[in-house]
Amino acid sequence: MKKLFFVLLVLFVSGCATVVPYKNLNLDTTSNFRTPAQGKAGIYVYQWKTGIFGAGMDVGFEIKGLPEVFLNTGEYCYFEVAQGAYEYKFRGGIFKQYFPVKFEVNQNYFFNAKISNFSDFVYLVRSQTEIDEAKNNILTERYELCTND
Repeated sequence: MKKLFFVLLVLFVSGCATVVPYKNLNLDTTSNFRTPAQGKAGIYVYQWKTGIFGAGMDVGFEIKGLPEVFLNTGEYCYFEVAQGAYEYKFRGGIFKQYFPVKFEVNQNYFFNAKISNFSDFVYLVRSQTEIDEAKNNILTERYELCTND
C-alpha cells in the first residue's frame, strides 16, 4: 500500500511540474483586437454571463500592489501594467491564495473569474479557443465594462 501511495504521489508531483510556460503557448491575444499601449501589457478579467445565477455576489480580482476590481456576471475589466513578475489572487475567501505570473509588453492576458464554493476563483486563460471567445464577447459588447455599482 505504501508503494502504491508513493507512486501516485510521484505521478501527481511530476504532472504538476510539466506545465508549459505561458509565453511558450504562442497564444494570439492581439489579432483583430486591441493592442496595449507601447511598453505595457493588457489585462482583461471577465466573468461569464450567467444570468441571475451569480448576480448576487461580485467576484474580486487582485494583482498584488494594484487596486482590487469587482465583477458581476457578464462584466469585464481592463487595465494595463508594466512588464514584470506579479502575483494574482486566484482564490479568495478567508485564506487568500496568490499565484505568480509574468507579463510581457504588447501582449494581452485574459483571466476568467467566477464564484466557486462561495469564494472568488480566478484563473489565467491558457486556451486559444477561450481567448478568442472572450475577445469576441468583449468586441460585440456581450460583456459590459465593469462599474463600481
